[in-house]
Amino acid sequence: VREKDYICVQSLDGVLSFFEQDAFAFSRLLSPNFLVPGPLCYMAKFDLFIVCGNAMFIEAYRYQVLAAAADNVDQDQGAEGKSGKKVQVDWSTNIGEHAQHIEVTRFSRSLAANQQEILVVGEHTIFTIKENGGIKLQKRIAEYTISSALCYKLPAETPDAPPFFNLLLSTHQGHIMILREMQLVWCARLQGLIPVHTCVDTICNVRGMVICMDSRGKVQVCYMGTDPPSASLVNTEMKELNYDEMEEEHQELLRIIRQTHGEGQREAEEQLTVQAQVPESLDWSQEDDTDADDPVGRVDGTVMQCTVNLYITLGGLKPVENITVTLKAASCFVLSQSSIYLDNIAPGDGPQVVPVVFRVWTTVLCSNLDVLATASYFSANNEPRTSVTEFRLPFALVAKLIQPVKNASFKIQLECNRQPPPLQSLFAGLLAQPHVSASFGQQMTSLLSVQYVSGTEATVLVSKNACRFVVQSSEFASLWVLTQELCFRLHEYFAGQQGAGEEPFMIAYQDSLPLHDFFALMDDHFALRKHLEELRSDLCDRTQQYRVIEKRLLVRFKDRNPSPLNHLDELLSHTFDQVLQLTEGIDDVERALRTVSCHLAAATELVLLLIRFRFELDEENFRVLRLHLSPEIADTVDQGWEEQVDASLIHLLRTSLARNAKDRSALPPPMKVPQDTLKLKKRITSVVDRLASGGRIAASGEHGPVAEGGEEDDAGGGGEED
Repeated sequence: VREKDYICVQSLDGVLSFFEQDAFAFSRLLSPNFLVPGPLCYMAKFDLFIVCGNAMFIEAYRYQVLAAAADNVDQDQGAEGKSGKKVQVDWSTNIGEHAQHIEVTRFSRSLAANQQEILVVGEHTIFTIKENGGIKLQKRIAEYTISSALCYKLPAETPDAPPFFNLLLSTHQGHIMILREMQLVWCARLQGLIPVHTCVDTICNVRGMVICMDSRGKVQVCYMGTDPPSASLVNTEMKELNYDEMEEEHQELLRIIRQTHGEGQREAEEQLTVQAQVPESLDWSQEDDTDADDPVGRVDGTVMQCTVNLYITLGGLKPVENITVTLKAASCFVLSQSSIYLDNIAPGDGPQVVPVVFRVWTTVLCSNLDVLATASYFSANNEPRTSVTEFRLPFALVAKLIQPVKNASFKIQLECNRQPPPLQSLFAGLLAQPHVSASFGQQMTSLLSVQYVSGTEATVLVSKNACRFVVQSSEFASLWVLTQELCFRLHEYFAGQQGAGEEPFMIAYQDSLPLHDFFALMDDHFALRKHLEELRSDLCDRTQQYRVIEKRLLVRFKDRNPSPLNHLDELLSHTFDQVLQLTEGIDDVERALRTVSCHLAAATELVLLLIRFRFELDEENFRVLRLHLSPEIADTVDQGWEEQVDASLIHLLRTSLARNAKDRSALPPPMKVPQDTLKLKKRITSVVDRLASGGRIAASGEHGPVAEGGEEDDAGGGGEED
């Protein structure tokens, strides 16, 4: 048909409606099982309509066949005695994925002058299909997700030559890519725009302008390329060169460079400092804004909380803007605000006081009392800067004094080189709390027991004659916070009593390291991770099953004479109940995993401290060891604490603690989720053995002797056979 406009409209249920000029002609249903409409294209050479349905097949229908077929819209597909021809497909090709764009073009340069091909852009693949439906070429683009596609015409080389086309792809990552015969020839990145439709045209006599529109209707015109300079710069002044001035300018530039880089960087004209004021006693006169069943720590019905005032002070003559103060604390603490935003601070404004209230969950064991406060801001020159401060919360916030508890399942023994002070002096902060009676101080002679907010108990015993402390508890992880507080108070007590020529105060640990108890917590944590992974896999299967059953029910619901359900509705209800049970199970396991993670973090801190006391590690060696055997536990779906620590210890055993050149030259294995924790235990044991044999991590260029053992090869250099 010439000089007439025909319109084809595809509806959501897969019906093609044809309009000749302004009159409706007919409509045909392509497939009775049609679910989701796909792209539609018309091939004028063969009078074909090319579509892609939910079955991932590229199908071609001739217009004459559609017009001659019987009306099948709103008809019973299973009724008998129907007359007329059925809709027949001309050809069909399976591409294995949903198509996003279909276009009839001349993409391949090897086509003859009278040939065409169908270009199909799928979810992760580009196909070129022959005129008879066979796949000619395909290219995988799995690293990008396509948002729109366009074939644009190239200028013909000669007036008689047939035109060819290039493919322009836009991605959800903000890229525009140009492909010429499946080869990427150009790639550019858009700023803040994800196109859903593109076109190429000549604008203002400039060819190749790319017009992009995003999902919000924003239109942007881009030009891919740069224009060469129209004319070269020519020096028209013919004066003699002044070498003295050139030398002076050169020396001045060198002086500026040395002042900026060589002689040290200048101090910033504006300095923001953050200081924390931590009270010694808890807040007792506050209004209780919590519910009675909230899992927060209480004493005699009053919520245990501590208000820390952050003083933000600006030094200098220039203001700062966009100040964000972020607080990082252990997961057992509840903060009134973990992020504070300030618009600006001008010179002379005085310190900005920001109160932060800390409370404690009763469901989680405390693993650390240290809090990190970081202030990030922009200077007057729009330069990003940070200011960091660290403070320690009072021990009374996470523990309260109880009557002495002498029996315990776990204990450690610490020795010091000074006469230990009375427990009343060391733990004066606990005795100074308003809810503690004076009788507690009189009873504290050589034994002190506390109960954590989480419910566990811990006890410290002192032997003045032997200069020895014993910390014991019913749980291994509960030893950590009391041990840390004891060591902190001992160092603080003896720091002001250091005499001239006197040996510095030291704490030693002479017993064997409690690695067995540490490994038991590690196994519990890893078992919960594996169980959580299994539950998530089962949930994925059940939700997939639910969607499949739901689709089958929807198909039968649309059919006028549906077949029997065959208990599909009961299976759908049963699958839904299984999904609910799995989600509840995942919530329970995630809560248990958080609890065990806090216990493992506390146990890791305790083992690190005992290693430091056992092998007399200095500050630098302990810092590097803590970075490798990290107590920071942040498990994700893809990566957990076990594989992170395993990879770190492999690096440590092949660098600083390596025995020979062979260990240093071995390639590290890829990081992946292990099947069990046996190799991680061996590597932790290997690190401890090499430290015990005199090896040190931070020794400059020297490696101490390493203890020999039958499992050293597998622990230090193994992992490839995982």
